[in-house]
Order: sequence, then structure tokens, then C-alpha cells
Amino acid sequence: MDEFKAKTAVVTGGASGIGRGISHALAEAGAHVVVADVDADGAEKACDELRSKGARALAVRTDVTSPESVANLVAAACAEFDNVDIVCNNAGVYLGGPMRDVTLDDWRFVLSVNLDGLFLVGQAFAALLRKQARGGHIVNTASVGAFLPAPTGLAYAASKYGALAYSESLRIDLAPEGIGVSTLCPGPIRTNLSDSEKLRSEDQHAGGSSKVLWDMISEGWDPLEIGPVVLEGIRNNAPYIFTHDFSETVGERFDSIMTAFGHVR
Repeated sequence: MDEFKAKTAVVTGGASGIGRGISHALAEAGAHVVVADVDADGAEKACDELRSKGARALAVRTDVTSPESVANLVAAACAEFDNVDIVCNNAGVYLGGPMRDVTLDDWRFVLSVNLDGLFLVGQAFAALLRKQARGGHIVNTASVGAFLPAPTGLAYAASKYGALAYSESLRIDLAPEGIGVSTLCPGPIRTNLSDSEKLRSEDQHAGGSSKVLWDMISEGWDPLEIGPVVLEGIRNNAPYIFTHDFSETVGERFDSIMTAFGHVR
């Protein structure tokens, strides 16, 4: 996809962080933007920012863990803009801490958003793009952590490994229909992921904490810096979109895998 002008983009988790950064870049490139977020006020505020740039923008409160809410997002986007061309499947949460402290509620909270939500949004909009038969592009947000095992942030790491597998498989599935799929694998970005705990219900048994992430991301990129990188990845139909160079560490992981194959009889 070379041209964004007058294209319609849907961005989940679009009220803040990486989603907000992508939305701004899309608006500056001339796209219409649907900002989907569980934070309705934040989504509307984000849309006001985009409208100040001259873009058409629509805020839709969306809980990506709810099939009904995702279906409403698809319907709202199509009602306002007729077609959808770009989907940035970006909503996410984080919990970290020692692996031994992770509770079932921690696990379910993170995977319900980062993996189940990614699946619900991906499947719904893949079906729409197929039906429209006019191409398009999906960007699924994983993490560079999808390539790097870690003893902390267990549920987050598992969700991002899963997001990577889903995205890679979706890319193969949609390619014959002219629909591109990229996996966004950001490194440290100064987002509000470290405040993810506020989205949990009070009756959950918490073991991990989202606040521990701040030390890792406080010196990271401003989220607005990531938008142009994502647009370039869409233009090139890149299979992976990275923000930081972790090639040495990732290479060590793949070297160990290839070494293990050497012992196969």
C-alpha cells in the first residue's frame, strides 16, 4: 500500500501510547481514522487531536475481549466510512513480576486482551477485508519480546509469542487475496502499559504488577515516533516491523535452535 490519503484505518488501543502514535501518523498522511479504545473519553480526546490536523476521525468505545463489542466496531467503522483499508490491531496490557507469583487471574487478564482480543479483532476485520475484495493491510502488535524468552512478564511473553504466531499465519492466509499483514515488534516505548492494573476488576487475585514495566520503558521512544515506522512497514508490506535493534540477542536464540537441529538423528 503506497497511498494513505482518503483510506480508512481502524486503530485499537488508539487513545494512547503506540495506538495514538500510529493514529497521528495516519492522519498526517491523509487517512480517516477510527480510534477504538476501552477508554471512551480518551478515544474522543484522541479524535479531537486528529481532527485538529484536518483528519476525519471517529471514536468507538471498544472492549476487544467482547465479540459483541468488536462486531459493533466493524459496523460503526463501515457506517461512517463505507470501507476499511487498514487495521492496526494494537490494544494490549502488561503484568510483570517473578514467574512463581503469576496467578490464574493474571494469566487470564493478559491473554484475554493481548491474544483473545487480537484474535477477535483480526478475524472480524480479515473477514471484512475479504468481503470488500479491495486489498488492505493488517498490523498486529506483538513485541520484540515475542522473540526473547523471559522469566518475568510470563503472561505477557506468552501472549506476544501467540500474537506473533497468529500474525505470521494470517499473513500466509491473506496474501493470495492481496491483503498484507505485518507484525509490529516494538522495543521500549513510553506508553501507559505500566498502568494496566487499573483495567482489572477488583475481585481478581493479583500476583503480578504492571508498574514494574516503567523502569524498562521510561527511557524509551516517545510513542509519536513509532507512527512513521509503522506506515513505512505498511508501504513495504513488511513481515516484521522493528523499532530497536535486538538482532544480536535474537540471533543467539535462533542459533541455539539451529544447534539443536544438529542433534536430530
